[in-house]
Amino acid sequence: MWLRRYERQVTVPGWDQEKLGRAHVAVVGAGGLGSGVLYYLVAAGVGRITVVDGDVVEESNLNRQVLHFTSDVGRRKVESALEKLEALNPEVTLEPLAIELTGENVAVLGNPDVLVDALDNLKSRLIVNQYAVENRMPLVHAAVEGFQGLITTVVPGRTPCLACIYPDPKERGKFPVVGATAGLLGLMEAAEVLKLLLGLGEVLSGRLLIVNILSWEFRNVRTKFRRSCPVCGGREDG
Repeated sequence: MWLRRYERQVTVPGWDQEKLGRAHVAVVGAGGLGSGVLYYLVAAGVGRITVVDGDVVEESNLNRQVLHFTSDVGRRKVESALEKLEALNPEVTLEPLAIELTGENVAVLGNPDVLVDALDNLKSRLIVNQYAVENRMPLVHAAVEGFQGLITTVVPGRTPCLACIYPDPKERGKFPVVGATAGLLGLMEAAEVLKLLLGLGEVLSGRLLIVNILSWEFRNVRTKFRRSCPVCGGREDG
């Protein structure tokens, strides 16, 4: 069963399915980005995944949050997501946390190998970012609006953190999201996580990849440390 399920990926040079099966990833957000991230990490056989989301499914979510169906409206997102993900791959251990992360409870994330930011608000993103920096764990971040998106990987001690990238955090109201954009960026986050766990290729550490689906333009921008950043200190270790 193990070989049959993963036979098309274990032949990738450098792939270590047993290592993947021992890994722990925490995904914060089970919405548009989270749907893509979770679906493909579970399909790939990441051994343990913590899913964090305190929201319930709303009808307006259904254009992009493909883990949730019309019949799930009103249910907790973590419950809805786990139902689909357990059916997809029962070999993966899924840990649901139906909470909104705050500075007081963020320690429930534990000590995963990789943290994934699949959120939709900057306040919560920065809470996760601070936890990642303080606990020296890589953080994969993505954000979307309309037909555009961006993705980067924060490696504490080596790269600027999200507080460097977003020096003037301002919350916004509702913003447009095309489902395909959230799906694409979520899959890119999943790929970045797999590369981090397996030590394959080059991750987006110190780089912000900006994606414009309307023009299919992909731009790499170097991220910069912000002097006196209150989270990472605005400097590289060493």
